[in-house]
Amino acid sequence: KSLESSFIKHDPKADARYAPRILTNSESSGTNVLSVLKRELRNCISFDFSVAFITDSGIQTLIPILLELKERGIRGRILTSTYLNFNDPGALRTLLEFPNIETRVYQGEHHAKGYFFDKEGLSTIIIGSSNLTQKALTCNKEWNVLFHTYEKGDLLGETKREFDSLWTSEQSVVLTPEWISEYENFRKLHRPAQNHPFASGPIQQATTSQGFQPSEEQANELQAALPKIIPNTMQKHALDALDVLHGRNEPRALLVSATGTGKTYLAALDVKATQPARVLFVAHRKRILSASLESFDRVLGANYTYGIYGGTQSSRDVTCLFSMIGMLTRRLNEFPPDAFDYIIIDEAHRTGASSYQLILDHFTPKFCLGMTATPSRTDGYDVYSLFNHVIAYRITLQDALDNDMLAPFHYFGIADLDIDDEAVDDLSLFSRLTSEERVRHIIQKIEEYTVDKAGRRGLIFCNRNEEAERLSSMFNERGYRTVAISGATRESERDAAIARLECGELQYIFSVDILNEGVDIPSLNQIIMLRRTESAIVFVQQLGRGLRKHDDKEYALVLDFIGNYQKNYLVPIALSGDRTYNKDNLRKTVKEGSTVIPGCSTVSFDRVSEARIFKALEQGRFGQARLIRGEYENLKQILGRVPHLIEFDENESIDPMLIIRKYGSYAAFLERYDEDCGHCFGKGKLEMLKFLSQKLASGKRRDDIVLLKALVLASGKRKLFYSPSNASEAGAARALSAINFLTGAFSTAGVEIIIKDGSSLNLSRRFEEALADENFRRHVLDLIEFGLSRNERKYFETYKDTDFVLNAKYTREEICRLLHWDKEPNYQNVGGYFHDKKTNTFPVFINYEKDPSISITTMYEDRFVSDRELIAISKSNRTLSSPEIINLRNAEQNGMRCFLFVRKNKEDKDEGTEFYFLGEMHPTGDFRQIVMQGTTTSAVEIAYRLETPVKGDLYDYFLSDLDVDIQEGVR
Repeated sequence: KSLESSFIKHDPKADARYAPRILTNSESSGTNVLSVLKRELRNCISFDFSVAFITDSGIQTLIPILLELKERGIRGRILTSTYLNFNDPGALRTLLEFPNIETRVYQGEHHAKGYFFDKEGLSTIIIGSSNLTQKALTCNKEWNVLFHTYEKGDLLGETKREFDSLWTSEQSVVLTPEWISEYENFRKLHRPAQNHPFASGPIQQATTSQGFQPSEEQANELQAALPKIIPNTMQKHALDALDVLHGRNEPRALLVSATGTGKTYLAALDVKATQPARVLFVAHRKRILSASLESFDRVLGANYTYGIYGGTQSSRDVTCLFSMIGMLTRRLNEFPPDAFDYIIIDEAHRTGASSYQLILDHFTPKFCLGMTATPSRTDGYDVYSLFNHVIAYRITLQDALDNDMLAPFHYFGIADLDIDDEAVDDLSLFSRLTSEERVRHIIQKIEEYTVDKAGRRGLIFCNRNEEAERLSSMFNERGYRTVAISGATRESERDAAIARLECGELQYIFSVDILNEGVDIPSLNQIIMLRRTESAIVFVQQLGRGLRKHDDKEYALVLDFIGNYQKNYLVPIALSGDRTYNKDNLRKTVKEGSTVIPGCSTVSFDRVSEARIFKALEQGRFGQARLIRGEYENLKQILGRVPHLIEFDENESIDPMLIIRKYGSYAAFLERYDEDCGHCFGKGKLEMLKFLSQKLASGKRRDDIVLLKALVLASGKRKLFYSPSNASEAGAARALSAINFLTGAFSTAGVEIIIKDGSSLNLSRRFEEALADENFRRHVLDLIEFGLSRNERKYFETYKDTDFVLNAKYTREEICRLLHWDKEPNYQNVGGYFHDKKTNTFPVFINYEKDPSISITTMYEDRFVSDRELIAISKSNRTLSSPEIINLRNAEQNGMRCFLFVRKNKEDKDEGTEFYFLGEMHPTGDFRQIVMQGTTTSAVEIAYRLETPVKGDLYDYFLSDLDVDIQEGVR
């Protein structure tokens, strides 16, 4: 039936598990080739791969699953080729580390791509365009066909014979260390044709040396020889935004842009556009000045003269001056206030220091641009106020990855040994951080996960300077080339260590935080984190060190050794950039991060580190006042005033719904914590704001908000009239449901906001009187605009003729209301499903994890059979002759519509009330009466087929086993 449905005529009753399908890298479906390969490898008993190309990056993405297969003894065969000499020797050497995998090389033009997974009688085959390369597995436009075949099927037999003929061919040789060495030498003489696929950065790096001042003729020759600087898409947007600010004569602005995204080039391009007479560039390290001078020279050429200020007249007389902050403040009196037309402050988050204040107070340029990746400070200093709360443009880490401005990274969360917060904080437990056992564990994992062992250049971040010193020494004793540096290390020694790392003399530099910022090492290809994550900002700073593009770097390897830390939940927050503190979203990042992170980057956690993060998420009190107030104060700093609700979303801050859930309304929160709010509402007004906030602010149904807005704007002027006959059937149903809700009729806990008088609608007297208070009215309108904005962003593209959005989350109350039910039901009677006769709708509620404390008769084994098929269990004490089962049998002919809602973590106190909407489904006609295990109680298994397949990452998330992970993982 599956084959007939796929190739001849669609059959909704066909078993979707066996249907062939196209496999692509698709963000919208939450699936990529890598995620499917990992899933199939995890479920097979053996595998065969045939690929033309294997790269370091491709193998790197598969390391965790390959280690798992090695441990389980799952055997595999990989056939590759010498075609175009494209294969990376490092990747081939890594394959030799897996004794369960045999690799052979076809010495000829072998270009076939196929993946075979044996599952005892049934095989899964993927044939198409994807090689074992980073881009092919994650982000390239690839077409592959995935299909299933039984052991005796002709197609499997034919493809296996073809594979075996190549495997045993005289042209195929067994992969050995000797063969790889010969291949590597041959490859050096015959480099594969590549058009620099790993481009060197957001804008081509400059190569002119600092201190060289060419003649005008020489400068013109140099400019002609170098490639023209062309800003990328995001830099063009940033330049346009700066142009708007210049048009408004703004004197200062802040550019917030992730590390490695070309902030310096962007500043130089803006100087080129505005053509100021004299420019000053200020930084805190000479190394930054040298690189920045080269970048400006590269962009501006002979139009300016350049120099690093050394306190002399000659160094001061250039038109583009670069100065250390200390040197400039000591000789500030040598410069008149109007000495410069354009000033650039690098690492602008440092401007809280008095030295920066002196400079900004002294000079009066036409424009001052502050540049930083991390403007928010942990010491509370308000960087934004110094730049008049004007943000020229913002480029986040996720923006940069999505626009290919940075090198992709492959992040692996690895369990650390016997390390917790106490071990880090208690000096007497220092020995646990530097124990022989821990060092052996760290080195073992570094070697297991490092594919390109020859060219490694890494930074290793530690908890303490003493730990960094000792670990560096212990690594050196084991044959590694490392040093440790700290704030006490002289700048010249730090620069020398970085130079030694860049040229390959060193493999690793250990430090705590001295290298978090102000360091540009494009060739860096490893970041190893041996410290706890206390701040998402610091995490991103340290991650960003390795993400600058470089000709010899395809990706950065990130190894994060995760101990039993309370704030482990910050890891998925930092990786995803999701500051809404939505626990379910963060769990999905941990489980399916490779489909969440933009571009070709991947995220993977081992079972123990995954469990530790889940434990931290369970214990994390995201609704606590301290967290909410901190995020609120940060946004207030950015804006310089009390934020509107919509501005939390616009600035990617905390989800305002967290505030509403904890305090009832934003107004109640402001009255409690911010005296600048300027109002003090009584109980009645706060009650109305609470009702509107909790029911409308999420924006899940537009009609409710639009109706309220029309009535508020018409308040005291005119009545609104409603005529159902003028609307479509679906439109009339939505409008009547909205009226029903706002009149308070839907819920016994409702508040009467409007009243219906025949065909006219009016605001209730109580609500209209409250609107006379201008502050109250402002809060209502703020709620309305926020709700409409949320609806536009998250709930605008509704599913079919419903008010729901596929894969969005809804509470039971919202589900019943959006299904247009007249009254809110008693949810104890609803249970796992309920039929509303008036609307003829039948929502099915599935808890995909069961609480072991509930009675055995209600421990239903609802389960997905595939991403399009569900088996759901009826309520207990039901038989095939029960009225509701008969009703379901006749659903199609009676026009009853069944909708599926699934939640993963029922016991989550913060978010366990919401279900994912997975669309409409239909009973297949397969009903089976069963007896609940361990009881004599009957129930009925009901088979449904979903109209829309469950999104790939969501499907994998539902099937993941969070509870078992936690029990097994936490030591």
